[in-house]
Amino acid sequence: MKKSLIISGSNSELAIEITAKLVKKYDIIFLYHSKKPKISIKGNFFYVKHSVKDEVSNIYKNIKKKSKSVHGILHFNGVHNFKTLKKINREDFNDTFEINCFTFIKLIKLSYYLENIKSILSISSVSSMRGSKGISLYSSSKAALNNLIKSASLELVGKNIRVNNIILGHIEKGMGKKTQNYLSEQQLKDLKKNHPLGFGKPLDLYYAVDFLLNSTKSRWITGSELVLDGGFLA
Repeated sequence: MKKSLIISGSNSELAIEITAKLVKKYDIIFLYHSKKPKISIKGNFFYVKHSVKDEVSNIYKNIKKKSKSVHGILHFNGVHNFKTLKKINREDFNDTFEINCFTFIKLIKLSYYLENIKSILSISSVSSMRGSKGISLYSSSKAALNNLIKSASLELVGKNIRVNNIILGHIEKGMGKKTQNYLSEQQLKDLKKNHPLGFGKPLDLYYAVDFLLNSTKSRWITGSELVLDGGFLA
């Protein structure tokens, strides 16, 4: 029987492509709010619907019905916001930080209920480490997430749970692909130029995710940020 992997934030094109590979190694438990992930591949998929207001203990009870051996959690949640600081309102702030940060905190709380969990992994962004016009909410929420990873790694070390983070550059699918809709032709050329190795592919991310979830190969890694950006931050 395969171990289970909880994936939170799994509706993007990129997340689905990564999941298609992970299901070969894990039974997948999707945590979702409103839109049930559409997966057209074969594998053991289980679905747990929850709301922002749901207590972690209730989420755990529903997960326990699906699997008693959860190996890890993959935090894929991420919502973008393309407003300038002048136009941001409190609702924008609350929505962005709720999804990008507080959902991760709930997953950390959830890990205290899971007896066999070994690894928690989050997907952040190069935007968290470099200023950019028009995406201040997104970048600041991801910067907050980066620090949460480090704090969580220290709080969970006593339970032998590793907590790590991938600082992701521009990938050709998922949110990266959507971002291109907001860029002019010149801006897109400049963005690609700033990635010396070109834009990333889903397989590049999968290899990193697979490594950091593996408790043998990455046994001595926790509280770390793996920069996966084709040289963008170099």
